[in-house]
Amino acid sequence: MQAMKSHDFYKTFESDFTSWAKSTEDIRAAFVVGSRSRFDHPADEWADLDIIIYADNSNYYLHNIDWLKGLGKIWVTFVYQTSIGEPERLTLFEGGYQVDMVFLPGESLHQLAKDRIIPENFRRGVRVLVDKDNLAGRITPTVFKPVSAPQVDGKTFLQTVNMFFFSSLYIAKQIVRGELWTAKTRENDLRVLLLQMMEWHAKALHGNDYDVWHGGRFLHEWIDQKTLKELKSTFSQYDKADSLRGLLASINLFRRISVETAKKLNLEYPTDADYHITNWIRENIEPNL
Repeated sequence: MQAMKSHDFYKTFESDFTSWAKSTEDIRAAFVVGSRSRFDHPADEWADLDIIIYADNSNYYLHNIDWLKGLGKIWVTFVYQTSIGEPERLTLFEGGYQVDMVFLPGESLHQLAKDRIIPENFRRGVRVLVDKDNLAGRITPTVFKPVSAPQVDGKTFLQTVNMFFFSSLYIAKQIVRGELWTAKTRENDLRVLLLQMMEWHAKALHGNDYDVWHGGRFLHEWIDQKTLKELKSTFSQYDKADSLRGLLASINLFRRISVETAKKLNLEYPTDADYHITNWIRENIEPNL
């Protein structure tokens, strides 16, 4: 029942939005991206709707919600930004249905079309809702697949490993001081670095064209089972002893996949930094718990 309700809401919203956009002169183009435009891993009943809007006076439509009120009963809406810094409005409509709308200047659409640049978020799938200037054909891909990233270089690899161990020591100090909130917050920094290494590790094992998605999406599908099993032990409770256990588990996992990645790609692994920091944690933190 939930899936049918979700399907009905988004189908109706797209239709109403498209009618509004076509009748509003400032709106030049609109595209659906994300799971509701993908064939690979398409939307389920819990997926939101992502729309990229190119508009003259785009800032007005970003900040003024009078037009948005006509598209449904709003529970909450606010301005935010995407992971790459693009301005967007996030909205929850009655029923818990989420619509994320990115607003970009109309002139940027013309520049993309002129340069034949395909936006990164079009690569996995895109649907055209509005295309008043007939520019969609110049910026939409003919084949939906992510662009292969270049193989990690030695400098970037070394920086990532060094940052991980640097942050690990800081977190260990916060744990023994009883600053668990600070430690738990900084654990997120470790997870960002760990995710990056898991992506590199997967590509090192399977080839640089291996699809690791983004932001940890579908992680259980693309990392190896040994890594997935070890990953589960890296999460810990709001407790000093368990936080240290989780930290050491994170270090062990990170070390293993980093060393394996370095060997596969002929990169330098900072063994001394790993040794000194891991030993310091064991000698100075464990006895105090």
